[in-house]
Amino acid sequence: MIIRQVISHQSLLAWWSRLGITAIVIAIFFTFDLYRLGIADAQTSQTEITGRVISGTRDADVPANTEVLLLAIDLVNNQIIDEASTLTDENGIFQFKNVVHKPGVNFRVVANSGTHTPSVDMQLVENWQDVELTIYEETGSLEQIIIDSYVLMIPTINARERQAGVLSVINLSNTGDRVWTPDLKNPNLTGLDLLRFNLPLGYTNLSVESELPPGNILDIATGFAMTNPIPPGDATILISYIVPYEGDGFDFILKLPYGATQIRMLLADEAGFISSDKLDATEPITVADSLFNAIQGRDFIADERITISFRGMPQPTPLQEISEFLNSRSYVYVLVGIVGLTLITILAYAIFRSQRQAKIHRDKLKKDRRMEIIKEIATLDEEYENHNTDEIEYQKHRNELKQKVTAIDEASPLRLPIVTDESSKKPEQ
Repeated sequence: MIIRQVISHQSLLAWWSRLGITAIVIAIFFTFDLYRLGIADAQTSQTEITGRVISGTRDADVPANTEVLLLAIDLVNNQIIDEASTLTDENGIFQFKNVVHKPGVNFRVVANSGTHTPSVDMQLVENWQDVELTIYEETGSLEQIIIDSYVLMIPTINARERQAGVLSVINLSNTGDRVWTPDLKNPNLTGLDLLRFNLPLGYTNLSVESELPPGNILDIATGFAMTNPIPPGDATILISYIVPYEGDGFDFILKLPYGATQIRMLLADEAGFISSDKLDATEPITVADSLFNAIQGRDFIADERITISFRGMPQPTPLQEISEFLNSRSYVYVLVGIVGLTLITILAYAIFRSQRQAKIHRDKLKKDRRMEIIKEIATLDEEYENHNTDEIEYQKHRNELKQKVTAIDEASPLRLPIVTDESSKKPEQ
């Protein structure tokens, strides 16, 4: 089963059309033997399937009465249309009789032996009386997992949006004799317990394909992890995603929890250049009729880290930046911000001016009121000097008026004539 995710970015669709060629070319660079299907013509005369279940784990026995399934699969719809089962004998032998072959139908034999269920497609088998299914004991340790090769290439750049499309081909091996399976029932399970790969910061549109048995892709903080069982032997993983970049490129710190025998980084020649602290530059390489700048290295130990810098990447033209700015509708937010700031400025000025005018008005009223009280004091003094007011009444009224002036001065000090507390002149006898 291959796990697939749809890539929405249009530029990546072209990459997938070239994926087969690209993977083969890359494999040639490293002298890898990629998985190849050699489909044999089914022998329609065969009506019986006979085989044996064996153990690929040293000193392990095949469980007695192991269940073996025979699945009939519609090749057009890729659906199981029929199913039969049998049990192995004491020697691990199984047999299906009266198998009726039909056009457009493939038969698959599956050993139902636990988490990992090895299978054989009968259309790849010439002799239906000599089918072999290999089962393995399970392990939760990743110590036997190694990366034979890690190839990362950037074939396409969207300069307008400053996005780089990345395609990686990873060849890994389980060098042990047990199938690795994660304990998904363990409540303490973390990404460290899974097959994991880190990706550049900000990646999007992740798609993963593999030759491994069925499993799931899990998002982790630094990239993704896989729950797929890993049986002994080799397998290939294909990864694609989009990375945004700022300025003229981006940096990627590649983490190697399982080490790597060989690593190669490729960047389209017209898209810039690559440098690294642990990878050396090589001659440019032609892949799918395109020239790529390359760096590579060998024999990396487990948990080693490699810093890769991609620089000189294409930039959008001024017209593209303006167009992208308008298409993103960011200008709406800018205009809203400008209008909002203008309104706030106008409102603040209006409030300030209103408060200032109100203060001036209040000060004028206080000043006028103060002068009125001072005039009342002067009039009271004049009446007292003319013997028109009793002294006790005069002093009482005058103190009341002075207190009012003092209250006005304390509330809003004004530079006005100060009312002194000079002793009143007594009328001449």
